[in-house]
Amino acid sequence: MTGRLALLALVAGSLAACDAAPQRPDSKGQQLRAELDRLTADYGKCVDEKIAAADVSQDPAGSIAIEAVKACRPIRNALKLKVASFDRFGHPNHTPQQAEAVADASVGVIEKELRENAVVTIVKRQNLTR
Repeated sequence: MTGRLALLALVAGSLAACDAAPQRPDSKGQQLRAELDRLTADYGKCVDEKIAAADVSQDPAGSIAIEAVKACRPIRNALKLKVASFDRFGHPNHTPQQAEAVADASVGVIEKELRENAVVTIVKRQNLTR
């Protein structure tokens, strides 16, 4: 009877070990994705900081937003390079021009959203000062 209990304990232990997901090592793709996420967050933070510091009393909201986005161009450029690198990793057959086109389009979408959100924030601030 003791042998049976030991066998059951061994089987139960083996099954419990099967339920645990094995640790996967970080792959290059996961690392690139984490870097993309960080740069995207940095870009958004930069625009938010520029908007928060901007004088919104005189100029139209769109102009202020455009200037804030322009001021964060170094982060945008780093993000674009990282997107192109990520594209080449995921699509090794893409030419550098294709990877650059993907990066332009991807970062363009992010930039448009940041600019639109900035305009909304600026208009809200302008309405509070009137």
